[in-house]
Amino acid sequence: MKRIIKAALITATGVLLALPLAAWGSEEDGVTEKEVSSAEGTPPEAPHSLTKGGELRNCLACHGEGINGAPQTPHPERLTCTQCHGQGEIRVDLDKPSKGTEKK
Repeated sequence: MKRIIKAALITATGVLLALPLAAWGSEEDGVTEKEVSSAEGTPPEAPHSLTKGGELRNCLACHGEGINGAPQTPHPERLTCTQCHGQGEIRVDLDKPSKGTEKK
């Protein structure tokens, strides 16, 4: 009998602890992932692909010196760009030459 009561108490405790987590995961009353990523002070998303041929791009190749109009990074000493900056909507195709850089 004691085992049954103990098992029931453990089960009830687990259910009660899981209820706030289930409510926390709901986006109806909470903050959506899009709202978090666009919140003031968060790192901007990249408007281009972060990979080329399946490999991570070298962000500082363009953003270290601001080549071809790329915004220059305020912290070139940080080398793991994708730790903070995520993939946003792709608006720039870096695989195609930009105006004025086409090969003739």
